[in-house]
Amino acid sequence: MSRLATIREDLPIQLIRKTIKGTSDGIFRLRLMIVEKLLSEPDMSLQEVADSLIVNRETVTKCLQLFNDGGVDALKPKKAGRKEGNPKYDDQIFQDLLKEVRREESSEWSVYRMQEYISKRFDVKIPESTIYYRLAKMGYARRSEKKERKVREAS
Repeated sequence: MSRLATIREDLPIQLIRKTIKGTSDGIFRLRLMIVEKLLSEPDMSLQEVADSLIVNRETVTKCLQLFNDGGVDALKPKKAGRKEGNPKYDDQIFQDLLKEVRREESSEWSVYRMQEYISKRFDVKIPESTIYYRLAKMGYARRSEKKERKVREAS
């Protein structure tokens, strides 16, 4: 049974095989093996290719689509993790904030007030989510959003 999907054939299969041998990345290698199987055995259906490599048919379809759209480079896994544009904040800001919070234990510190303090003291606008995250790392519990709104409205 022949498959209904087509695969680009402008790249030589020898290049695919050479790239398979030269990579240590498991995901990239598997994707290349799928493409190599599709190119070397044109009569195999997508399901037969999936069964022979012990992957889902959807994986084969996705690799086929990636390869057809962008060639070998499109099969490389995307870099995961922190985007380079996300700001990294100096730990000194949060250490200073913690000292100030501990110094004024009698008064309540909302995240909004912490933002204002950091903004005035360090001239930096830090998102609420970052402050919540840092507070949790310092052992403080998160206040409810309802209480937070009341504090903002009172200010």
